Amino acid sequence: MSTELGHSLLDGYGYDGAIDHIRQEQYPQLKDNIYLDHAGATLPSKHLVQGFSADLTSNLYANPHSMSPSSLATSARVESARQKVLQHFKASVNGEWDVIFTANATAGIKLVGDAFPWTRTPSENTIGDLTSSSSGTIRRSKLTVLREAHTSVVGLRSFVQTDSGDSIDYQTITSQQVENTIKSDAVQSPQPVQGELCKSHKGTNPSHHPSPPLSPFPQISNSPSGASLPRAVFPYDSTTPVYNLFAYPAQCNFGGRRFPLQWTKQLKDRLDTDQEKTLVLLDAASMAMTSELDLSDLAASPDFIVISFYKMFGLPTGLGAVIVKTKLQNLLRKRYFGGGTVSAITSDVPWQVYRTSLHGRFEDGTLNFLDIVALDMAFDSMKTLYGSFSRISAHVTALHRLLYNSMRELVHYNGSPLCMIYVDNNPLREDGTNGDSLIGDPKTYGPILNFNLKRSNGQWIGYGDVERLASMKRIHLRTGGFCNPGSMQRWLNLTADEVKSNLAAGHVCWDDTDILNGKPTGSVRVSLGAMTTLDDIESFIAFLKEYFIDHSNPDAAANVMDSVDGNEQHLLNGSADHVQVDTVIIYPIKSCQGFKIPRDQAWPIAPHGLLYDREWMLVDEVTGSALTQKRYPRMCMIRAEVLLDQNMMVIEHDTDEQGVQSEKLYISLSDMPAESAQNSSRVCGECATVVHYTSPEINAWFTRFLGKPCRLARQPTPSHEPSPTSGDAENAPRPSRFVKSHLNAPTGAPILLSNESPFLLISDKSVERVREWVDEHDDGQGAVRRLANLSEGLDARKRHEFTSDSFRANFVTRGQEDGFEEDSWERIQIGRQVFDGQIFFGVHMLHRPDLSVAPYVVKAGDSILTTSKNIDEE
Repeated sequence: MSTELGHSLLDGYGYDGAIDHIRQEQYPQLKDNIYLDHAGATLPSKHLVQGFSADLTSNLYANPHSMSPSSLATSARVESARQKVLQHFKASVNGEWDVIFTANATAGIKLVGDAFPWTRTPSENTIGDLTSSSSGTIRRSKLTVLREAHTSVVGLRSFVQTDSGDSIDYQTITSQQVENTIKSDAVQSPQPVQGELCKSHKGTNPSHHPSPPLSPFPQISNSPSGASLPRAVFPYDSTTPVYNLFAYPAQCNFGGRRFPLQWTKQLKDRLDTDQEKTLVLLDAASMAMTSELDLSDLAASPDFIVISFYKMFGLPTGLGAVIVKTKLQNLLRKRYFGGGTVSAITSDVPWQVYRTSLHGRFEDGTLNFLDIVALDMAFDSMKTLYGSFSRISAHVTALHRLLYNSMRELVHYNGSPLCMIYVDNNPLREDGTNGDSLIGDPKTYGPILNFNLKRSNGQWIGYGDVERLASMKRIHLRTGGFCNPGSMQRWLNLTADEVKSNLAAGHVCWDDTDILNGKPTGSVRVSLGAMTTLDDIESFIAFLKEYFIDHSNPDAAANVMDSVDGNEQHLLNGSADHVQVDTVIIYPIKSCQGFKIPRDQAWPIAPHGLLYDREWMLVDEVTGSALTQKRYPRMCMIRAEVLLDQNMMVIEHDTDEQGVQSEKLYISLSDMPAESAQNSSRVCGECATVVHYTSPEINAWFTRFLGKPCRLARQPTPSHEPSPTSGDAENAPRPSRFVKSHLNAPTGAPILLSNESPFLLISDKSVERVREWVDEHDDGQGAVRRLANLSEGLDARKRHEFTSDSFRANFVTRGQEDGFEEDSWERIQIGRQVFDGQIFFGVHMLHRPDLSVAPYVVKAGDSILTTSKNIDEE
């Protein structure tokens, strides 16, 4: 990078000039790709992959539970890897620590929760028997989780969410509350951030309440909050202390914030008594990907540390571990035992003796021993390529600082920032102003940036749009909620009720519903790794500049018009009649080819959208879930032609790879499958009522072509739905269809099987602009292949061409002077039909029968008028 900013911020970058060679020689999979999702998984080097392959083909490894030479060789490699884990984290190898291998970090967290010595409170009528004689408080275990914890850590609360009368306590707190606890003089009543088990604080939004100067590790009142854990707890024993668990991440996987490792000793010094002890679980999976963790001071170290090795090395991917203090061996309780964990056992009498070592007791079943062999090699490979994790940390810290400063400088023409970066600042200065960002200090932030983008007018840009355009440029990043509910709620300013409301509106984890009720439902995350380069950062910043910076006022080109009062509804007028509908398209079968309506044919608008648009779908024969083109690309070769005059849909497929031509399939438009075949199918994260076709001939046709057992299904249509020629849509009641109320305001119209709205409009100029971007920055093949769905998905066959068909729009317009003019449209008139529009990428529209003129039809060639004013307010 040639900028002075780049050079001034890059102290520690590049492994003394070796990075370019490392990148070229060791990571050929990154050619023409920009990988910025190392917090999800880093990438394995060629050195490691080839070395592991050579090892497996040169040495014989067998199940370590046997005693054959090959089994003993496996056991030796397993123990070698175990010792290397301890050495890497500077943990004493003379018996103070042990390593329990697990499937991943989540499995390690679950193991801790399952083995933890929870102390229970019995049912309410005997609570008094468990009161501490000195304090008069109920003695039961407490689970405290930092707000920024991963979902897998939050999941520990499952151990307190049961239905019987016994209980332990759960609460979520902020880092400031932890600091307040450490500094406070006396343990006081709780002020948790959130947590439905703390009844007085149910539904509290962490971003709306300042941290109180009280302890988050409270004494408990005589009214039990929480639920029971009957089989996983200690009964009360006056000679046994109650054990509490505090769980927090070393580094937040959402935004990279790091939390002090000295909390362990500080909290124990502050809170531990003869009657209560605090154990600490540290989730180090995110931090360990680029940084060292020092466990040399036993007293100052957490009691349990969970890690995931694919985040550190890219390989192995099925292996994690819990590093645990061996002094806890007699404290932890084993509920289940599997093969290899017992020294002796009887079948007819419930008696068994566990193995003496801590890892031997808790590693149930056969270990993933080949992945452990890979791990044994991974430590050596890392040292060969990079020297140490301290060098990796210096490298990514330099890039992280540069990335943050570069993104912070991105502004629109009017000076408004493009990037809303979710990052904490230093405490307030004496003058009351915010301090500088903590970015650039590896003690406070790891190499992650989480953000959303805003337009120059302050509107949010959906993370789905960012991800789709990034995919075009072969930029690999992550979007969504990142399995971190506390951080998501904090930074996106979402209350618990809003999260529940979003679910009711159809938004679920993993979908691309990115904005609801004017708020983002998720965000964008970029994260850096050992092999990230300066070119990666420069390319990402260039991507943001090219696709998202407004260089002029986008509203200046908007057609601002007024409504006309009169007997013909509120039609729009203006000077935009040079813009016309070039093509009208319906997609009778969801995720299959579109049917272009003949230019001379007027097509009816039904209450749910264009007549017969996305009324059919293909469903998995076993699960009933809708098939999508993303998973079954051959769906793009299936085309359905709707013949209104013959009341028939004709289905055929393109000639396939073997040159096999299609047999035509004929389906009556008026013939609904039997009601007895009615089922519920999963569509776009929601359940939709559909009716399955039971005809063997029909279902065999699709199954044979797709190579996937499936059925054709149709959403029920009321018998009184207007006929194609009746023009009676105005008086027809709304059918009971697939409704997304958050997208369908103000009419509440159902949207059938569409992903977002009944209609999608896009202009030929906008498509041309996107095609130019692809041609300028890609070979026109890879980027298109990777571009995710904009409505339902890029047509998978369009690998060498990029057209308006790729966006699966219902209306393609022509006559505009420049691309993306439609982004400013709020109301659109096509012919004599009025629509309200929402801008995502293209215009998602809702028909307004109350503002339109019957009969409700549209056709290619209709002129278009638009407005960017809310004419209802005039």
